[in-house]
Amino acid sequence: MPNIFISIHKIYITLFMVTLFSHQCFANDDAVSKLLQRIENSKQSLNTIQNRINRQSTSLNSQLSKQLNDIESLRTNAAGLQRLADEQLISFEALKTRVDLWSAQSNYQKQLLSSYLESATIDTNRLSKVDGEPVVNIHAMDIIINDITQKLTPSWQLKEIVNEQGRIENMNFLNIGPIDVAFSQASNIGGPVTFENSNQVKLLNGVFGNNEIKQLDNLKDNQTGLLTFDPTLGNAYKIMNQGGGIIDHLQKGGVWAVPIIFFGIFSLIVSIIKAFQLMRLPKIDIHIADKLKELLHGDEIATQSQVNLVSTSTKGAQKNLIDIAMKTQISQERDDLLVAYLIEYKHKIERFLGAIATSAAIAPLLGLLGTVSGMISTFMMMKTFGTSDASTVSGGISEALITTELGLIVAIPSLIMSALLSCKTKSYSAKLEANAIKLSKINFS
Repeated sequence: MPNIFISIHKIYITLFMVTLFSHQCFANDDAVSKLLQRIENSKQSLNTIQNRINRQSTSLNSQLSKQLNDIESLRTNAAGLQRLADEQLISFEALKTRVDLWSAQSNYQKQLLSSYLESATIDTNRLSKVDGEPVVNIHAMDIIINDITQKLTPSWQLKEIVNEQGRIENMNFLNIGPIDVAFSQASNIGGPVTFENSNQVKLLNGVFGNNEIKQLDNLKDNQTGLLTFDPTLGNAYKIMNQGGGIIDHLQKGGVWAVPIIFFGIFSLIVSIIKAFQLMRLPKIDIHIADKLKELLHGDEIATQSQVNLVSTSTKGAQKNLIDIAMKTQISQERDDLLVAYLIEYKHKIERFLGAIATSAAIAPLLGLLGTVSGMISTFMMMKTFGTSDASTVSGGISEALITTELGLIVAIPSLIMSALLSCKTKSYSAKLEANAIKLSKINFS
């Protein structure tokens, strides 16, 4: 390269000298011819040198590009070796964290796969499994892609379906996105279907009428027709089936529903017994003391017989109060006997009323305890399977709230019965106390 640049320098000097002194040699034709010849030779030499420079530059560029590629390859290998060295030196905690992240990612993929398979009603037995769990691999993706492709190009297929009479029948089955219908030309029946499990399909009873079935017939024969479908996509039918009976509803409450039901039954039995007991109590005459006082102002013999007649006509606690007043002179002893009897009788008619109030207080607390226990289980499921499946989370929360519902169902009637019965007993006791005070002031001697 230095020799090439020196030659170019000489050529430019020669051209400069020729230009400088050309006016002196212009008169000499021989000199001009020589100069022109030398200029032409210099141009050729310049072109030759430039071609040589281009060839050498191309060769050097190729060598430089190859060396750059080699350097990039060496850098990649060095990065891999560095990662390998870092992996060997990684701490146990960092390795555990990485494994946990990989495990969480794997669980999330399994959850997404299972959710799609369940919503698309694809048989999970077609998938590869490890420890009973479906594996997310190329085979699973192929199954899902084939299922999506079939849904994009719907066609009638023969499938074993449980008809309205509960018998298995080969019927024409059509799947259009989230809509699944079946039709039998032989039986002239049809309608939407539900998947009881991965292997059994059931025709919904009484959903399609004659016009809808006729449209299915046209759709089967002519590939055109009006298809009636459920806008809730089967959710209304699920809600109707999930309603169940009272027993099913109670079973969803779990173990905490048992003590709540026990306290509810106990409160109901006590309320019925106490209500029957209070209804059988004799009616209290609040003017009985005034009547006795008026009789005592008459003839002594007639008065005593009338007083005995009034005492005999009364019943229950009021009669016992009159007997105590008639047998005891006006004194502190009479007052004490009347008060003692009132306390004893009040305790008798108020017995077990506290059990009703206690049941009303305990039932909602047990319901709250059952709800907290159910929510803990729901959050554990959310931690394990994530929150992408809203149906799993909402289902767990709804079942957890059943115990709170049961607790309130028991507590509200118990509180009402406790209040009514307590009001009845207090009113009855207040009337007895008023009569006892009046009787304590009457002198029967």
